[in-house]
Amino acid sequence: MQETIEAKVSREMVWTAWERAHGLYAKEPLEAGAKAKRTGFRYKILEAVPREKFSILWKSLFVRMVFTHTVTETQKGSLIQYSVEVKGLFAWIVRFFLRKKIQKSLSKALKEFVHQLERASIKNRS
Repeated sequence: MQETIEAKVSREMVWTAWERAHGLYAKEPLEAGAKAKRTGFRYKILEAVPREKFSILWKSLFVRMVFTHTVTETQKGSLIQYSVEVKGLFAWIVRFFLRKKIQKSLSKALKEFVHQLERASIKNRS
């Protein structure tokens, strides 16, 4: 499952926002192996390629979800992509029953994220 959107902000601005949100709340850079907690969920950063992408792993009993965040530069700003991979013994159940809900949540989260970034970018220019 994945969602992609184009934003009128730089790749660096996207990466900085991700670091603030997932950088362990200590203004640390995103690094593979780091553990964090956000909105009550604990997760581990699996991979981090600065200013390009990072992946986080969230797991529960018999299900693991890998959330990958990717940003690439475009002529108008950046292309941002969120994707989710469901793994584990009960992955098929989660995909069957929650696929549409997860897809809708990805879309909503990405649109809200871009909206906030673009508003902040306009404020910074003023």
